Amino acid sequence: MENKNNKIKAIDIINTIEEFAPKELAIERDNIGLQVGNDINKEVKKIGIALDPSLSVVKKAEKEDIDFLFTHHPILKDPIRTITGVIYEKLKILSKNDIILYSAHTNLDICKNGLNDALVDLYNLKDVNNLYDNGLGRVGLFDGSFPELLDITKNNICKNPVVVGAPNLTKDKNLTVAVLSGYGLSQSSINFVSNKNIDVYISGDLTHHSKIIAEENNLCIIDGGHYGTEVYGLKFIKKYLENRLNIPIVSLDF
Repeated sequence: MENKNNKIKAIDIINTIEEFAPKELAIERDNIGLQVGNDINKEVKKIGIALDPSLSVVKKAEKEDIDFLFTHHPILKDPIRTITGVIYEKLKILSKNDIILYSAHTNLDICKNGLNDALVDLYNLKDVNNLYDNGLGRVGLFDGSFPELLDITKNNICKNPVVVGAPNLTKDKNLTVAVLSGYGLSQSSINFVSNKNIDVYISGDLTHHSKIIAEENNLCIIDGGHYGTEVYGLKFIKKYLENRLNIPIVSLDF
């Protein structure tokens, strides 16, 4: 959505993002959309893109003269009662420099060609369906061996992924693989996937107790990390925006 006057406004960027990842796809109570800022009609000359609106990212945005910061994760996940410490510092920098902060979270995971579909393409999965009814995650067939699946992960997602339960695999090829970008290795998610006739589950943020549940259910897991399983797709989102918006876009944490 390139502005014909060659001046890109914040609302143009927001519309471009929401055309790709509609807000209505987000799961209930997800904190998406405009996070910080007031004037969505302001001209934007430079976009920053990042996985997280961390303090280091916000400082980089200031240093890089960013006008519009687009992140996958929102600045706040849980309600807060006071604005102090790191949150205060972030808001101070964003406000002082009039930087708009906008986030697309689960809607970017769920949407067509979003973060989960990027993993589908990476592993070249076939006969793909959603993992959850709400659109999160994908399940498909991998026409290859587990070592091949692991090599793809190491070369693109995480150099040293955590692997659980590989000896339990009964297939040499044609594996049923589930992928879920970000935090998918919770105890509840592993219990859910264990009942789905899935051979390998690839996601991030494996905990001690989740590992035990996976072992007890003979589920093979590849933990590619929260960062790795999401940033892989975020790089393609950056390219999409570059093709649609005629202004510089800078990666700030990948």
